[in-house]
Amino acid sequence: MNLRTLLALTFLLGGSALSAQQQLSENARLSLMTVAPGDMLYSTFGHSALRVYDPALRLDRCYNYGTFNFDEPNFLLKFCQGRLRYYLNVEPYRAFEYGNLHDRRPMREQLLNLTPEKRQRLFELLEENAREENKYYMYDFFYDNCATRIRDIVKEAFFHQINFDSSGLAMGTTMRHLLRPYLANMPWTQFGIDLALGQPADRVALAEDFMFLPDYVHDLFGAANINDSMRLVASESNIPFLPLPARQIYKPGFFGNPLWVMCLVAVIGLLCMANPRAERIFDTVFWFVLGFAGLVLFLLWAATDHSTTKFNWNILWAMPTHLLFFWRNKRTEWTENYFMVSGSMALLVLIFWGFLPQDLPEAALPIVILIVLKAFFHRYRRDSTSGF
Repeated sequence: MNLRTLLALTFLLGGSALSAQQQLSENARLSLMTVAPGDMLYSTFGHSALRVYDPALRLDRCYNYGTFNFDEPNFLLKFCQGRLRYYLNVEPYRAFEYGNLHDRRPMREQLLNLTPEKRQRLFELLEENAREENKYYMYDFFYDNCATRIRDIVKEAFFHQINFDSSGLAMGTTMRHLLRPYLANMPWTQFGIDLALGQPADRVALAEDFMFLPDYVHDLFGAANINDSMRLVASESNIPFLPLPARQIYKPGFFGNPLWVMCLVAVIGLLCMANPRAERIFDTVFWFVLGFAGLVLFLLWAATDHSTTKFNWNILWAMPTHLLFFWRNKRTEWTENYFMVSGSMALLVLIFWGFLPQDLPEAALPIVILIVLKAFFHRYRRDSTSGF
Protein backbone atom coordinates (compact mmCIF):
# COMPACT_ATOMS: atom_id res chain seq x y z
CA MET A 1 0.00 0.00 0.00
CA ASN A 2 1.52 3.32 -1.08
CA LEU A 3 1.41 6.57 0.88
CA ARG A 4 -1.37 8.13 -1.21
CA THR A 5 -3.64 5.11 -0.68
CA LEU A 6 -2.91 5.11 3.06
CA LEU A 7 -3.77 8.82 3.38
CA ALA A 8 -7.00 8.33 1.42
CA LEU A 9 -8.03 5.41 3.66
CA THR A 10 -7.25 7.42 6.78
CA PHE A 11 -9.39 10.29 5.50
CA LEU A 12 -12.30 7.98 4.72
CA LEU A 13 -12.14 6.30 8.13
CA GLY A 14 -11.97 9.66 9.89
CA GLY A 15 -14.91 10.95 7.88
CA SER A 16 -16.92 7.85 8.72
CA ALA A 17 -16.23 8.31 12.43
CA LEU A 18 -17.34 11.92 12.32
CA SER A 19 -20.51 11.11 10.43
CA ALA A 20 -21.32 8.41 12.99
CA GLN A 21 -21.12 11.00 15.80
CA GLN A 22 -24.60 11.87 17.10
CA GLN A 23 -25.79 15.33 16.16
CA LEU A 24 -27.74 17.03 18.92
CA SER A 25 -31.09 18.54 18.00
CA GLU A 26 -32.12 22.16 18.39
CA ASN A 27 -33.90 21.31 21.66
CA ALA A 28 -30.86 19.75 23.29
CA ARG A 29 -29.42 21.31 26.41
CA LEU A 30 -26.29 20.80 28.50
CA SER A 31 -26.14 21.71 32.15
CA LEU A 32 -23.85 21.63 35.15
CA MET A 33 -25.11 19.51 38.02
CA THR A 34 -23.81 20.46 41.48
CA VAL A 35 -24.56 17.96 44.23
CA ALA A 36 -24.69 19.03 47.88
CA PRO A 37 -22.21 17.49 50.36
CA GLY A 38 -23.24 14.18 51.86
CA ASP A 39 -22.79 12.43 55.20
CA MET A 40 -19.99 10.09 54.10
CA LEU A 41 -16.37 11.22 54.12
CA TYR A 42 -15.97 10.76 50.36
CA SER A 43 -18.99 13.02 49.77
CA THR A 44 -18.02 15.73 52.25
CA PHE A 45 -17.05 18.30 49.62
CA GLY A 46 -19.93 17.79 47.19
CA HIS A 47 -19.85 16.62 43.60
CA SER A 48 -20.12 17.90 40.03
CA ALA A 49 -21.29 16.33 36.77
CA LEU A 50 -22.44 17.43 33.33
CA ARG A 51 -25.90 16.54 32.04
CA VAL A 52 -26.77 16.15 28.36
CA TYR A 53 -30.49 16.19 27.60
CA ASP A 54 -31.95 15.86 24.11
CA PRO A 55 -35.63 14.82 23.89
CA ALA A 56 -35.41 14.35 20.12
CA LEU A 57 -32.69 11.71 20.52
CA ARG A 58 -34.22 10.36 23.76
CA LEU A 59 -30.92 11.19 25.37
CA ASP A 60 -30.63 12.07 29.05
CA ARG A 61 -27.33 11.18 30.67
CA CYS A 62 -24.74 12.44 33.15
CA TYR A 63 -20.99 12.51 32.66
CA ASN A 64 -19.40 11.85 36.02
CA TYR A 65 -15.62 12.14 36.44
CA GLY A 66 -15.62 11.05 40.08
CA THR A 67 -15.87 7.28 39.63
CA PHE A 68 -13.49 4.52 40.70
CA ASN A 69 -13.71 0.74 40.76
CA PHE A 70 -13.74 -1.03 44.13
CA ASP A 71 -12.92 -4.29 42.35
CA GLU A 72 -9.65 -3.02 40.90
CA PRO A 73 -6.71 -5.24 41.99
CA ASN A 74 -4.92 -3.93 45.12
CA PHE A 75 -7.63 -1.28 45.50
CA LEU A 76 -6.79 -0.28 49.09
CA LEU A 77 -3.03 -0.12 48.46
CA LYS A 78 -3.46 1.97 45.31
CA PHE A 79 -5.91 4.28 47.10
CA CYS A 80 -3.44 4.87 49.94
CA GLN A 81 -0.57 5.38 47.52
CA GLY A 82 -2.51 7.88 45.41
CA ARG A 83 -2.27 5.57 42.40
CA LEU A 84 -5.93 4.62 42.05
CA ARG A 85 -7.32 5.33 38.61
CA TYR A 86 -10.51 7.39 38.46
CA TYR A 87 -12.58 7.49 35.30
CA LEU A 88 -15.37 9.25 33.46
CA ASN A 89 -18.59 7.29 33.90
CA VAL A 90 -21.65 7.89 31.71
CA GLU A 91 -24.92 6.99 33.40
CA PRO A 92 -28.64 7.67 32.84
CA TYR A 93 -29.68 10.93 34.45
CA ARG A 94 -32.50 9.30 36.40
CA ALA A 95 -30.04 6.91 38.05
CA PHE A 96 -27.78 9.86 38.93
CA GLU A 97 -30.72 11.81 40.34
CA TYR A 98 -32.15 8.87 42.28
CA GLY A 99 -28.81 8.03 43.89
CA ASN A 100 -28.24 11.57 45.13
CA LEU A 101 -31.78 12.20 46.36
CA HIS A 102 -31.78 8.80 48.06
CA ASP A 103 -28.72 10.00 50.00
CA ARG A 104 -30.57 13.26 50.77
CA ARG A 105 -28.21 15.30 48.67
CA PRO A 106 -30.10 18.06 46.81
CA MET A 107 -28.80 19.18 43.43
CA ARG A 108 -28.58 22.47 41.57
CA GLU A 109 -28.82 22.47 37.80
CA GLN A 110 -27.33 25.33 35.77
CA LEU A 111 -28.31 25.41 32.11
CA LEU A 112 -25.27 26.41 30.07
CA ASN A 113 -25.74 29.21 27.55
CA LEU A 114 -24.42 27.42 24.46
CA THR A 115 -24.78 28.07 20.77
CA PRO A 116 -25.61 24.94 18.72
CA GLU A 117 -21.97 24.77 17.61
CA LYS A 118 -20.58 25.04 21.15
CA ARG A 119 -23.20 22.60 22.43
CA GLN A 120 -22.18 20.03 19.82
CA ARG A 121 -18.49 20.64 20.50
CA LEU A 122 -18.88 20.10 24.25
CA PHE A 123 -20.92 16.94 23.63
CA GLU A 124 -18.27 15.56 21.29
CA LEU A 125 -15.49 16.35 23.77
CA LEU A 126 -17.40 14.46 26.47
CA GLU A 127 -17.97 11.52 24.18
CA GLU A 128 -14.29 11.49 23.26
CA ASN A 129 -13.34 11.56 26.95
CA ALA A 130 -15.70 8.66 27.62
CA ARG A 131 -13.92 6.33 25.19
CA GLU A 132 -12.25 3.39 26.91
CA GLU A 133 -8.75 4.55 26.01
CA ASN A 134 -9.39 8.11 27.27
CA LYS A 135 -11.63 7.88 30.30
CA TYR A 136 -9.05 6.98 32.98
CA TYR A 137 -6.94 9.53 34.85
CA MET A 138 -4.84 9.77 38.01
CA TYR A 139 -6.89 11.61 40.60
CA ASP A 140 -5.42 14.58 42.47
CA PHE A 141 -7.61 16.01 45.22
CA PHE A 142 -6.70 19.66 44.64
CA TYR A 143 -5.76 19.81 40.98
CA ASP A 144 -7.40 16.98 39.02
CA ASN A 145 -10.78 15.78 40.23
CA CYS A 146 -14.45 15.58 39.23
CA ALA A 147 -14.85 19.36 39.45
CA THR A 148 -11.63 20.55 37.80
CA ARG A 149 -12.19 18.17 34.88
CA ILE A 150 -15.56 19.79 34.20
CA ARG A 151 -14.03 23.27 34.47
CA ASP A 152 -11.34 22.31 31.96
CA ILE A 153 -13.57 20.61 29.39
CA VAL A 154 -16.07 23.49 29.37
CA LYS A 155 -13.19 25.93 28.91
CA GLU A 156 -11.95 23.82 26.01
CA ALA A 157 -15.40 23.79 24.41
CA PHE A 158 -15.32 27.59 24.43
CA PHE A 159 -11.71 27.69 23.20
CA HIS A 160 -10.70 29.17 26.60
CA GLN A 161 -12.77 32.32 26.01
CA ILE A 162 -14.59 32.16 29.35
CA ASN A 163 -13.95 34.99 31.80
CA PHE A 164 -14.43 33.94 35.43
CA ASP A 165 -15.35 36.76 37.82
CA SER A 166 -13.20 36.36 40.94
CA SER A 167 -14.45 39.51 42.69
CA GLY A 168 -16.56 37.45 45.10
CA LEU A 169 -13.70 35.18 46.13
CA ALA A 170 -11.67 35.52 49.32
CA MET A 171 -8.37 35.86 47.50
CA GLY A 172 -5.35 35.08 49.65
CA THR A 173 -7.01 31.95 51.05
CA THR A 174 -4.92 28.78 51.06
CA MET A 175 -6.05 25.47 49.63
CA ARG A 176 -6.18 24.07 53.18
CA HIS A 177 -8.45 26.83 54.44
CA LEU A 178 -10.88 26.32 51.57
CA LEU A 179 -11.70 22.95 53.14
CA ARG A 180 -12.54 24.34 56.59
CA PRO A 181 -16.24 25.23 56.04
CA TYR A 182 -16.96 21.67 54.91
CA LEU A 183 -15.31 20.18 57.99
CA ALA A 184 -16.94 22.45 60.57
CA ASN A 185 -19.23 19.62 61.72
CA MET A 186 -16.41 17.06 61.72
CA PRO A 187 -13.67 18.41 64.02
CA TRP A 188 -11.85 15.08 64.31
CA THR A 189 -11.86 14.64 60.56
CA GLN A 190 -10.50 18.17 60.19
CA PHE A 191 -7.79 17.39 62.74
CA GLY A 192 -6.80 14.24 60.85
CA ILE A 193 -6.76 16.01 57.48
CA ASP A 194 -4.69 18.88 58.89
CA LEU A 195 -2.19 16.36 60.24
CA ALA A 196 -1.95 14.51 56.93
CA LEU A 197 -1.73 17.50 54.58
CA GLY A 198 1.74 18.93 54.20
CA GLN A 199 3.13 22.29 53.19
CA PRO A 200 1.76 22.16 49.58
CA ALA A 201 -1.77 22.49 51.00
CA ASP A 202 -0.84 25.94 52.29
CA ARG A 203 -0.26 27.38 48.83
CA VAL A 204 -2.40 30.46 48.24
CA ALA A 205 -5.20 29.53 45.84
CA LEU A 206 -5.48 31.30 42.51
CA ALA A 207 -8.95 32.15 41.24
CA GLU A 208 -9.36 28.97 39.19
CA ASP A 209 -7.86 26.85 41.98
CA PHE A 210 -11.05 27.48 43.98
CA MET A 211 -12.83 25.27 41.47
CA PHE A 212 -11.43 22.06 42.88
CA LEU A 213 -14.54 22.34 45.05
CA PRO A 214 -17.89 21.82 43.27
CA ASP A 215 -19.56 24.74 45.07
CA TYR A 216 -17.00 27.14 43.61
CA VAL A 217 -17.47 25.65 40.14
CA HIS A 218 -21.16 26.43 40.58
CA ASP A 219 -20.55 29.97 41.82
CA LEU A 220 -17.89 30.90 39.27
CA PHE A 221 -19.84 29.41 36.38
CA GLY A 222 -22.86 31.41 37.53
CA ALA A 223 -20.84 34.66 37.46
CA ALA A 224 -18.83 33.89 34.31
CA ASN A 225 -19.28 35.43 30.90
CA ILE A 226 -18.07 34.61 27.41
CA ASN A 227 -15.96 37.28 25.74
CA ASP A 228 -17.72 39.86 27.93
CA SER A 229 -20.79 39.48 25.73
CA MET A 230 -23.06 36.86 27.30
CA ARG A 231 -23.46 34.88 30.48
CA LEU A 232 -22.16 31.33 30.68
CA VAL A 233 -25.23 30.18 32.64
CA ALA A 234 -28.66 30.83 31.14
CA SER A 235 -30.80 29.69 34.09
CA GLU A 236 -30.67 27.69 37.32
CA SER A 237 -33.03 25.43 39.25
CA ASN A 238 -32.93 23.30 42.37
CA ILE A 239 -33.68 19.57 42.38
CA PRO A 240 -35.93 18.81 44.16
CA PHE A 241 -37.55 22.12 43.32
CA LEU A 242 -37.36 23.40 46.85
CA PRO A 243 -34.99 25.80 48.65
CA LEU A 244 -31.81 24.05 49.74
CA PRO A 245 -31.75 23.31 53.49
CA ALA A 246 -29.55 25.53 55.64
CA ARG A 247 -26.52 23.93 57.24
CA GLN A 248 -26.91 23.02 60.90
CA ILE A 249 -24.55 24.63 63.40
CA TYR A 250 -22.60 21.82 65.04
CA LYS A 251 -21.94 22.02 68.77
CA PRO A 252 -19.52 19.25 69.77
CA GLY A 253 -19.39 17.84 73.25
CA PHE A 254 -16.17 17.57 75.21
CA PHE A 255 -14.92 14.45 73.41
CA GLY A 256 -16.03 15.83 70.08
CA ASN A 257 -13.48 18.64 70.34
CA PRO A 258 -9.91 17.52 69.55
CA LEU A 259 -8.35 20.53 71.31
CA TRP A 260 -10.10 19.76 74.59
CA VAL A 261 -9.24 16.07 74.37
CA MET A 262 -5.57 16.87 73.66
CA CYS A 263 -5.56 19.25 76.64
CA LEU A 264 -6.92 16.42 78.80
CA VAL A 265 -4.19 14.07 77.53
CA ALA A 266 -1.55 16.69 78.32
CA VAL A 267 -2.91 17.17 81.86
CA ILE A 268 -2.95 13.41 82.45
CA GLY A 269 0.62 13.21 81.17
CA LEU A 270 1.75 15.93 83.56
CA LEU A 271 -0.01 14.32 86.54
CA CYS A 272 1.53 10.92 85.74
CA MET A 273 5.00 12.46 86.01
CA ALA A 274 4.53 12.48 89.79
CA ASN A 275 4.28 8.66 89.90
CA PRO A 276 7.05 6.58 88.24
CA ARG A 277 4.81 3.55 87.56
CA ALA A 278 1.97 5.64 86.12
CA GLU A 279 4.49 7.60 84.09
CA ARG A 280 5.96 4.41 82.56
CA ILE A 281 2.51 3.23 81.50
CA PHE A 282 1.57 6.63 80.08
CA ASP A 283 4.89 7.03 78.29
CA THR A 284 4.64 3.63 76.63
CA VAL A 285 1.25 4.51 75.12
CA PHE A 286 2.09 8.16 74.45
CA TRP A 287 5.34 7.62 72.55
CA PHE A 288 3.90 4.66 70.64
CA VAL A 289 0.91 6.66 69.41
CA LEU A 290 3.16 9.59 68.45
CA GLY A 291 5.60 7.29 66.69
CA PHE A 292 2.84 5.49 64.80
CA ALA A 293 1.35 8.82 63.71
CA GLY A 294 4.81 9.92 62.58
CA LEU A 295 5.25 6.71 60.59
CA VAL A 296 1.95 7.33 58.79
CA LEU A 297 2.99 10.91 58.00
CA PHE A 298 6.35 9.71 56.73
CA LEU A 299 4.77 7.08 54.48
CA LEU A 300 2.28 9.64 53.11
CA TRP A 301 5.26 11.85 52.31
CA ALA A 302 7.76 9.34 50.93
CA ALA A 303 5.79 6.31 49.77
CA THR A 304 2.77 7.81 47.96
CA ASP A 305 2.03 9.96 44.92
CA HIS A 306 -0.23 12.31 46.89
CA SER A 307 1.16 15.75 46.06
CA THR A 308 -0.31 17.48 49.11
CA THR A 309 1.10 15.17 51.80
CA LYS A 310 4.74 16.00 51.03
CA PHE A 311 6.99 18.21 53.20
CA ASN A 312 4.86 17.76 56.32
CA TRP A 313 6.24 19.81 59.22
CA ASN A 314 4.16 17.85 61.75
CA ILE A 315 6.81 15.16 61.53
CA LEU A 316 9.08 17.41 63.62
CA TRP A 317 7.05 16.57 66.72
CA ALA A 318 5.29 13.33 65.67
CA MET A 319 8.53 11.54 64.85
CA PRO A 320 8.44 7.96 63.55
CA THR A 321 11.66 7.27 65.46
CA HIS A 322 9.62 7.32 68.68
CA LEU A 323 8.69 3.74 67.79
CA LEU A 324 12.27 2.73 68.54
CA PHE A 325 12.04 3.99 72.14
CA PHE A 326 8.43 3.85 73.30
CA TRP A 327 8.90 0.65 75.39
CA ARG A 328 11.79 2.02 77.45
CA ASN A 329 11.44 1.09 81.14
CA LYS A 330 14.93 2.05 82.18
CA ARG A 331 16.30 5.46 81.39
CA THR A 332 19.75 5.32 79.87
CA GLU A 333 22.06 8.04 78.64
CA TRP A 334 21.12 7.19 75.07
CA THR A 335 17.35 7.34 75.60
CA GLU A 336 17.60 10.52 77.66
CA ASN A 337 19.63 12.18 74.91
CA TYR A 338 17.14 11.04 72.28
CA PHE A 339 14.14 12.47 74.11
CA MET A 340 16.08 15.65 74.83
CA VAL A 341 16.68 16.08 71.10
CA SER A 342 13.02 15.36 70.30
CA GLY A 343 11.97 17.83 73.01
CA SER A 344 14.29 20.47 71.56
CA MET A 345 12.78 19.99 68.11
CA ALA A 346 9.29 20.29 69.59
CA LEU A 347 10.42 23.47 71.36
CA LEU A 348 11.55 24.94 68.03
CA VAL A 349 8.14 24.06 66.58
CA LEU A 350 6.50 25.95 69.45
CA ILE A 351 8.72 29.00 69.06
CA PHE A 352 8.14 29.23 65.31
CA TRP A 353 4.56 27.94 65.35
CA GLY A 354 3.07 30.99 63.67
CA PHE A 355 5.97 31.48 61.25
CA LEU A 356 6.26 28.02 59.69
CA PRO A 357 5.23 27.74 56.02
CA GLN A 358 2.63 25.16 57.07
CA ASP A 359 -0.50 25.74 59.13
CA LEU A 360 -0.19 23.22 61.96
CA PRO A 361 -3.38 22.04 63.72
CA GLU A 362 -4.00 23.95 66.92
CA ALA A 363 -5.34 20.79 68.59
CA ALA A 364 -1.76 19.44 68.47
CA LEU A 365 -0.45 22.35 70.54
CA PRO A 366 -1.01 20.75 73.99
CA ILE A 367 0.77 17.58 72.83
CA VAL A 368 3.76 19.53 71.54
CA ILE A 369 3.94 21.40 74.86
CA LEU A 370 3.80 18.09 76.74
CA ILE A 371 6.69 16.71 74.66
CA VAL A 372 8.79 19.75 75.59
CA LEU A 373 7.93 19.60 79.29
CA LYS A 374 8.59 15.86 79.56
CA ALA A 375 11.96 16.15 77.83
CA PHE A 376 13.29 19.05 79.90
CA PHE A 377 11.75 17.82 83.15
CA HIS A 378 13.49 14.47 82.80
CA ARG A 379 16.81 16.19 82.10
CA TYR A 380 16.31 18.48 85.12
CA ARG A 381 15.36 15.53 87.36
CA ARG A 382 18.33 13.47 86.17
CA ASP A 383 20.77 16.35 86.74
CA SER A 384 19.29 16.98 90.21
CA THR A 385 19.64 13.38 91.32
CA SER A 386 23.18 13.12 89.95
CA GLY A 387 24.29 16.21 91.84
CA PHE A 388 24.83 18.60 88.93
